[in-house]
Amino acid sequence: MRITSEEILNGPVGPILTRMTVPMVIAILMMILFQAVDTYFVGLMGTEQLAAISFTFPVTVIIISLSLGLGIATSVLLAKAIGQGEQDKARRITTDSILLTVMIVILVSTGGRLSIDPIFRSLGATDNTLGFIHEYMDIWFVFVGLMIIPMIGNSAIRATGDTKWPSIMMILSGLMNVLLDPLFIFGLGPVPAMGVTGAAIATVVSWMVGFCMSIWILRVREKLLAFDVPDFREMFSYWTMLFKMGMPISIANMLTPISAAILIAMVARHGEHAVAGFGAGSRIEALFLVVSFALTAALSPYMAQNLGARKFDRAKQALSLAIRFSFIFQLCIYPVIFLLAPSLAKVFSKDPAVIEVTILFLRIMPLGICFTGALIVFNTGLNAAHQTHKTLIVSLVRVFLCYAPMAWVGGLLFDLPGLFSGAVAGNAIAAGIAWYVVKQTYSKIEELDTFKVDKRAFTSQQLESEAVEAGQYDTP
Repeated sequence: MRITSEEILNGPVGPILTRMTVPMVIAILMMILFQAVDTYFVGLMGTEQLAAISFTFPVTVIIISLSLGLGIATSVLLAKAIGQGEQDKARRITTDSILLTVMIVILVSTGGRLSIDPIFRSLGATDNTLGFIHEYMDIWFVFVGLMIIPMIGNSAIRATGDTKWPSIMMILSGLMNVLLDPLFIFGLGPVPAMGVTGAAIATVVSWMVGFCMSIWILRVREKLLAFDVPDFREMFSYWTMLFKMGMPISIANMLTPISAAILIAMVARHGEHAVAGFGAGSRIEALFLVVSFALTAALSPYMAQNLGARKFDRAKQALSLAIRFSFIFQLCIYPVIFLLAPSLAKVFSKDPAVIEVTILFLRIMPLGICFTGALIVFNTGLNAAHQTHKTLIVSLVRVFLCYAPMAWVGGLLFDLPGLFSGAVAGNAIAAGIAWYVVKQTYSKIEELDTFKVDKRAFTSQQLESEAVEAGQYDTP
C-alpha cells in the first residue's frame, strides 16, 4: 500500500521507514542480480570477455552516478515541495528535471561513443579486450537515455512516498534481462548467437520496460508532468537549483566508480585474470550492500519531506536509526561472505587464477562494507539537508586522501592482499570523518539557511506569502 505524506510527516519513524525500505530491497537486489547475470553469462564465453565487461563497470557507473545526482536533487526538491503542500511547484520540478535529463542524455551518448578507445586504453584495456568492449559500449551509449530518464522518473515517484511501483519497475526490468541474456548471447532457434553484443541488446530491451512504465505513472497517475509551454525564466531557475544541488552529488557519486577505476588500474598490473577476479568480486560484494542502498533510497524522500515541513527532530531520528541499523547489519554480513567465498567465486569463472583472485577479494574487501554502508547513509543525510557541498568534500577526502592512497601503499607492501586491505582501512577512516561532519551539521540544523525559498524560482507574490508564513516579515 502506498505511504502518504501524512504518514511520512506524522507516523512512527521506524515502521514507516521499514515499509518504504522493504520494496526497495527487493528491487535493488533484482537490479544487482541482473547485472550479476550479465557477468555470469559473459564469463561463460571466456576470461577476455569477462575482463572486457569488468573494464566497463567504472565507466557505466560514472554515468549512472551523474544520473543519480540529478535524481537525488529532483527527489529532495520535489519531496520538500510536497511537504510544503505545493503541487504546482512539484509538477514544474518534475517536468523541468526530465527536460534537463534529455539534454544531458544527448551529450553523454554522443561524447561517450566518440571516446571509447582513449577511455578504456587509459584504464589498461588491451587490444584483445577492446574489441569486446566496443561490442557492448557502442550499443550501450546509443540507448543510454532509456536508462537515465526512468532513473529520474523513479526518483520523482519515490519523492511522493511511493517506493512500491519504482521497485516493481526495477524487478520487471531485471527479470526481462535475465530471460533475454542467454537468448541473445548464445542464441536459440532463429535468434543468432551475438556474444557480448547480445548482452548489450538484452540490457537495452530491459531498460525499455522501465522507461514506458515510469513515464506513464508520472503523467497519468501522479500528474507530475506538464506539457504546456514552460516559463523559460522559471525553467532555467529550476535548472540552476537542480545543478547547484545535483552536481556535487553527481561528482560525489562518480568518485565511487573513479575509485574502482583506480583500483582496477592497480589490479591490472597483475594481469587480465586479476581484473576478471576483481570484477566478479565487485559484483558479488554489491549484492550484500542491497539493504543499505534500499534504506537510503527510502531515507532521502522521508527526510526531505520532514525537513520541508520543518520537523527537524523526526528527520534527525530517522537518520540516527538508519546509521545504526546499516552499520550493524553490514558488520553481521561479513562472516557469511567469508565462508561462502569459494562457492561464490566458482559461479563466475572456471579459471583457477580468476577464482583465486575472487576469493581473495571476497575475504578482504567486504570487511569494509559496514563502513561503506555508513558512508552511504551519511551522504544521504547531508543531501537531504541541502548540504551537498559537504557530501562532495567528504567523498573527495575518502577517495584521494584515504581509499586510493591506503590501497596503493598496501599494494606496494603486501601485493594484492595489501591492496585490498588498504582499501578497507581507507573506507574506515573516511567513515569516521563523515560521521564527524554529519554530527556537526545536524547539531545546528535549525540554524541553517537551507530551507528558505530560492527567490529566482517564484513570483514576488509567492515569495511574500511564504515569507509571512515563515515569520520572516510582518503582514501588511
